[in-house]
Amino acid sequence: MDRHHPQGPRFEPPGTARAGSPPPSVDADRQRRRHVIEHARNLLVHLDALGRTLRVHDAGNAAVRQVLDRIGDDLRALERTEDQLAFVFAEGHAFVNGVWLRATPQSWEAALLFTNRLAGLKARGLVLDSNAQERTLLGLARMLRSDADAAAAEALPGIRLLPLPTAADRARAGRSASRQRALTLFQDGLRVIDKSRLAKLDLYARRRQRALVTSLVQMAEEGPDELLALTALRDPKLAGAAHDLMVTIYSLCIGRALGLARRDLVRLGVAALGHNLGEALLDTTLFELPRQLTPRELETIRRHPMLGFGHLLRAYGFTPGSIDRAIVAAEHHLHADGTGGYPVPGEVPHLFSRIVAVADVFDAIASDRPHRPARPPDQAIKVLLRSTDGRLDPVLVRALVGVIGRYPPGSCVELDTGELAVVIAPGDGRTPLLRPRVLLVTDEDGLRLDPPVATDLGERHPRRRAWLRTIARTRDPRKLGFNVPAIIFGPRREVPPQNLDTDVIPLRNPAPDPDIEA
Repeated sequence: MDRHHPQGPRFEPPGTARAGSPPPSVDADRQRRRHVIEHARNLLVHLDALGRTLRVHDAGNAAVRQVLDRIGDDLRALERTEDQLAFVFAEGHAFVNGVWLRATPQSWEAALLFTNRLAGLKARGLVLDSNAQERTLLGLARMLRSDADAAAAEALPGIRLLPLPTAADRARAGRSASRQRALTLFQDGLRVIDKSRLAKLDLYARRRQRALVTSLVQMAEEGPDELLALTALRDPKLAGAAHDLMVTIYSLCIGRALGLARRDLVRLGVAALGHNLGEALLDTTLFELPRQLTPRELETIRRHPMLGFGHLLRAYGFTPGSIDRAIVAAEHHLHADGTGGYPVPGEVPHLFSRIVAVADVFDAIASDRPHRPARPPDQAIKVLLRSTDGRLDPVLVRALVGVIGRYPPGSCVELDTGELAVVIAPGDGRTPLLRPRVLLVTDEDGLRLDPPVATDLGERHPRRRAWLRTIARTRDPRKLGFNVPAIIFGPRREVPPQNLDTDVIPLRNPAPDPDIEA
């Protein structure tokens, strides 16, 4: 009796695909990949064997002819699906046309030989025509066992070397991979937070939360620019989860600016992640009303700190970690000096609570709400700086501003040159908060640059010492039709600054920015 069909196996006419089986196109692609892997792996082994055989026999010997016949069989089989074979080698691993060749002992030895020999030619791989002639194959085999130079290899018909990446290529690829890791972390983080808000906080959910925060802390240490770039992302379908993630990122930025130890950063991040948990226990329609709330509705919403406090203690018990989370959930709407806020003012809140309060207020100002649009990031900074009259801790506010800058990542700015740009990180010059790194999206004539060009506004003219570019004003990206996340996380062209402000004599008595320096 069929285990999946109690009535016995179901009859299927020939050619009928089972439900859930891959479509024919997918199955054909799998067969092609297996075909390529099998014959390309054999080709590498036989090329290695040809090189060894040529060391003791000339090209007309029967042993050489036998190996050449095997290589010819491999190439004819590959020619059915592949016009060219692009081999790339790295530490004994081989890839052909983007497919990894699972190694056997013989193919691994051959791939290692190719890796070492091509490295001597300043190459990482080669492209071989599937219809390569005997002369080319003999020359390639000899090249593997001799000291031939790159010019001799390139002279062989049907072969092209793939050069090693330059330092600039490696740096560009590293930055691109780092941005992709950040984007993946953002997407995974939203799922973790959304499930944690709705489901019971069991051991699995707690471990996923801690793993998420640990990844964020690691990114803050290794790639703080990419972590800050995540704050330009939003997901309207998971607005609550996105807010919690942004608050966590901003809180970690403040914590790092204060010099908190890694262990304390993880504690802070986990507490920030659940600061609004009580909102999930209320009627969610209250947070979607496109108008100002009534006093009664406000009173209902102001219950969420204590609801979160109680829920966290019931879920986790009275452990050191659970107390951090519960305290932050209860206190993040209290004023920093303890004189106001809710639910019960009177005491100065915990440091973690004061940090999360700053992050919470800033993200709320910079985010769309049902009853009002988001403030541009630079205006949100100004509002935040005006909230240091007891409501928010001024030291923590300036710690955040010192990390994200006067123009936070995602700000759309117009330069005095007429170019439009998107801020991606604080600059590397002497005044990084006022002169950030940007992506130039248009040129002086308003023509779109594809891809955008990354540059630093801290660069000066090499002779006149004037700034090459200065921010003239901020712009609304929605009115310009800019998709800011796509610009930040998409392809870009890096233009390293040639004359950063750190390399020249400072200006005399630079005018302070009242919002930053005061």
